[in-house]
Amino acid sequence: MEKLGIDPLLIAVQIINFVLLLIILRKVLYKPILTTMANRQKELAEIEKKSVEVDRALSDLKKREKEILTNAQNEKRDLILAAKRDAEAERKKILDKANNQAKEILSGTRAQIERDKKAK
Repeated sequence: MEKLGIDPLLIAVQIINFVLLLIILRKVLYKPILTTMANRQKELAEIEKKSVEVDRALSDLKKREKEILTNAQNEKRDLILAAKRDAEAERKKILDKANNQAKEILSGTRAQIERDKKAK
C-alpha cells in the first residue's frame, strides 16, 4: 500500500480520530440537543393539553352563561305575568268594590227620594 502512497497507520489513526470525534460530539452536542428537544416537545404537549382544557372550560362557561340568561329571561317573564295577573285581580276587586258602593249609593238615594215623595 505504500506504493500507492497510503499509510495504514495514518488511516488507522484517522479512523480512531473520527470515532473519537463522533463519541465526543454525541456526548457534547447530540444528547443535550435531543434532551432539549424532548423537553420542548413535552412542554408543547402540556401547553396543548392546557389549551384544550381552557377551551373546554370556556365552552362550559358559555353554556352556563346561556343557561343563566335563559333562566333570568324566563323568571322575568314569569314575574311580569304574575304582576299582570295580580294587577288585573286588584283592578277587578277595586271595580267590584266601586260598583257595589255605587249601587249602595244609588239604592240609598232612591230610598231617600221615595221617602221624600211619601213625606210630601
